[in-house]
Amino acid sequence: MSNTPTHAPTGFTHETWETFRRDGFLVIEDALDKDQVAALVAAVNKQEKPRDWNIVAVDSHFTEMIDSPSHIGYAYDVYGEMLKLLRSEYFRREPGQEIRNKWHFDGPRSTPFEVFSPRAPLRIKVGYWLTPLGHEDMGNLVYIPGSHRWPHLPQYHTHESHPQERQIIVPPGAMTLMWSGLWHRVAPNRSEFTRLNLFFEYGPSWIVSSDRGRSDPDWLSGLSRARRILMRDYDEPNDWIRLPAEDVPLYTLRPGESDLEAGQYGDHVPPQLRKRSTWLERNGML
Repeated sequence: MSNTPTHAPTGFTHETWETFRRDGFLVIEDALDKDQVAALVAAVNKQEKPRDWNIVAVDSHFTEMIDSPSHIGYAYDVYGEMLKLLRSEYFRREPGQEIRNKWHFDGPRSTPFEVFSPRAPLRIKVGYWLTPLGHEDMGNLVYIPGSHRWPHLPQYHTHESHPQERQIIVPPGAMTLMWSGLWHRVAPNRSEFTRLNLFFEYGPSWIVSSDRGRSDPDWLSGLSRARRILMRDYDEPNDWIRLPAEDVPLYTLRPGESDLEAGQYGDHVPPQLRKRSTWLERNGML
């Protein structure tokens, strides 16, 4: 298994970033092909629980999604060398299910994430929709575009409708990106179909994981270099803040990219101690 870093897959364009920054939500259809969707559906259906966390450690099909080229470039554009998988989970929402997520946003309450990062999300949730969502009330995700800038919502912790809410209508294989502060909930599933989806949440390495303490060492040892790094499983607490030398760089620069910090450091400064700009910084998107 190669330990040589490769280029990061492509991610945001200027247009898609501006949409994401404005709405806190981005839809990318056909992110997965039919065979990929079928394999992931089978992997979810093998699981006994209607919902589970840290799924990347329980099935190889989920493991492969840690650095899936369909989404990892987007997360890398925001967090760069500090990129970490914070959480992975699946949902199986059966017909007639009324107990479901009420209005909320993903983050702490006493000090909301917007305080730390007003121009970029502190966490990004990647969603994959594995079954058709052709109309409303199929267990759809409901969200309010632009509400990632709202610290409060009168409907918080209820299922009361909001005049600006939207339900996602997407085909199987669609991918969504959601800003950590976006207000969202889940619609009832009044269809005859079970809704299946996956979530993979990313952020900077110094944020605590949401689905695990440590990972199994034997499982980690079988991962590719990039996947092992993205799990950020360190013995030394300071390594989550100051990355260890063997994990830098996570990816090499894409063809045609140049680092803003090139020439700023002498040869005596090791790579892991140098700042390396993110795509957002290099493109003036902040």
